[in-house]
Amino acid sequence: MDPQDALPVQLVQLAQQEGAPLQRTLDLVHTALARRSGVLRAEVLAHEGGDLVVVARAGEPGPVAGACAVFPLRHGGAELGLLHLHGGDPSAVDPVVGAAAGHHLAVALRDVAAAREQAELHRVTDAVRRLFEEGARAGSVEAAGRLLVAVTADVLGTERAAVMLVDPDTRVTHVLGVGLPEGLEQRLAAGLLGRLARDSPAWWRAVSAGGPELVDDVAVVPVRPGGFVQTLGVCSYVSLPLMSAEGLVGTAVCGDVTRRRTWTAADRVLAHRIALQGAVVVDNARLRELERAHLHQLEHRAFHDQLTGLPNRAALLGALGDALDPVTGDGRVALLLIDLDGFKRVNDTLGHHAGDVLLQQVAARLLALLPAGATAARLGGDELAVTLTGPVREDAAGLARAVHERLGEPYGIEGRTVRTGASIGIAHAPRHATDVTGLLRAADEAMYRAKRAGTGPHVARDRRDPGPAAPAPDRDVPS
Repeated sequence: MDPQDALPVQLVQLAQQEGAPLQRTLDLVHTALARRSGVLRAEVLAHEGGDLVVVARAGEPGPVAGACAVFPLRHGGAELGLLHLHGGDPSAVDPVVGAAAGHHLAVALRDVAAAREQAELHRVTDAVRRLFEEGARAGSVEAAGRLLVAVTADVLGTERAAVMLVDPDTRVTHVLGVGLPEGLEQRLAAGLLGRLARDSPAWWRAVSAGGPELVDDVAVVPVRPGGFVQTLGVCSYVSLPLMSAEGLVGTAVCGDVTRRRTWTAADRVLAHRIALQGAVVVDNARLRELERAHLHQLEHRAFHDQLTGLPNRAALLGALGDALDPVTGDGRVALLLIDLDGFKRVNDTLGHHAGDVLLQQVAARLLALLPAGATAARLGGDELAVTLTGPVREDAAGLARAVHERLGEPYGIEGRTVRTGASIGIAHAPRHATDVTGLLRAADEAMYRAKRAGTGPHVARDRRDPGPAAPAPDRDVPS
């Protein structure tokens, strides 16, 4: 039988056995037509992104002289591609055989397109799932931006990726690289941090587009000299805007440096899907940031005095409890209890605002005197405290004298000079007490003795000494 006449039957048998794979179908067609009509090469071209692209080839690989016959490949009323036959005598192709070949090639081409669409769908689905799963753990906009650009670079197979974050004024606050060569992230940061992203043409294209920008050739689009895209060094790139409910918070860019890419329609679909999901990831990360900041603020308020910024009574009690706990501390701590002398007079004569200003200045002076291992707190009203742990507690009396002297110096409040003093009691654990209540009581008793005596800081009585406590010596006895 003539090979051409046998071709329709062979094509049916191939379809039944293997589901009409494109390359095997084209090989069979070329073999049959080459014997009868002398066709040297057969090619199947498919429509991709507005272009015709060769997707299968059989026969001579090099240039072929002679005629080229073109046959449309249609299925379901739509043209899916073309069959090119190079060389030989196309008129020798039996119309029935040509129709059979065209039908089976069109079916095979449809299957290739369907498989490609399925693969692209899986690629998009996997990317979105990864964004969703890992994005749920992104605790900051910075982490969300890194994730977004990393996923995009991975699924698009690009060589470089980076993300730029901005403040509400579009001033660059972060530049983060993903898999960049050594030193490139530092160069990006050096050239971009603090600059206004709104001065960049690429930024305005992202704002105008409201979605991803896919650039095949960076040479044909305007970019800022020394800007994000140029410093990244890419020839082709995809730019993803990082959107939140507050607006555009940054841009993620990934691209290639060794080749120019022709981004496909599938790439564009993928980029848009990632951008949409990425907006959710970025916004959720921003909300988590705000939630943590709010919780931190609440925690700070719970354990700090709002007027002076010092730790409050609750924080002091917790610190003392930790120090005296046999598990969390070593049971040794010194406590200075400070009561301001003349504070009520300032409130009565100058008003409560002046009293508040005085407390703030007292806190500032106190903080300036504290060595490492010492913590100041405001217990309420005009009463403050200092806890000392570690070696510094051995010179609690020396610090108390310095505090007494400094807090006794004049204050300037609203153009007036104000003078006040400080009565200070000193207690050590375990020398004067072994629990928080006892230590506070011992320091409080010493403080009132100091107030009555007016001679400077006083040390608490020893637990075994019922006699009156003496003024603080030149150097306190270590506990």
